[in-house]
Amino acid sequence: MREIPKRLKTMLREQIGCAWEAEMRAALGALADKFEKWRAGTMSSSDLHDAIHEYHDGVGREIWKRYSTNNPTMPLAHAVAAGFVAKESLPREVQEHIASLVEFFEGQDAIRAEPRRGE
Repeated sequence: MREIPKRLKTMLREQIGCAWEAEMRAALGALADKFEKWRAGTMSSSDLHDAIHEYHDGVGREIWKRYSTNNPTMPLAHAVAAGFVAKESLPREVQEHIASLVEFFEGQDAIRAEPRRGE
């Protein structure tokens, strides 16, 4: 793997924080909906407990694994392909650096099944 220039690494790190926040917000939003149902009395405490456990062992863990890396290129490309970060919002150098990975992730069926920003 080729060495990433320091300036580009800095830009990637700046963008990865926004990507993580957007992805976590979508995942936690789905969990928040379950809390609202529980507060409204339409979901039992047991079902809410199960939803929390499912979140922790499922999407929460997947996001943690995706972003627990020293190389922000892969998770940022994933976030763009999944719709959590608009490609146009990224600096041109970052767009060019992750373009082939974004294309790869966009071709994956699993990426289309993930919750998108605002859903």
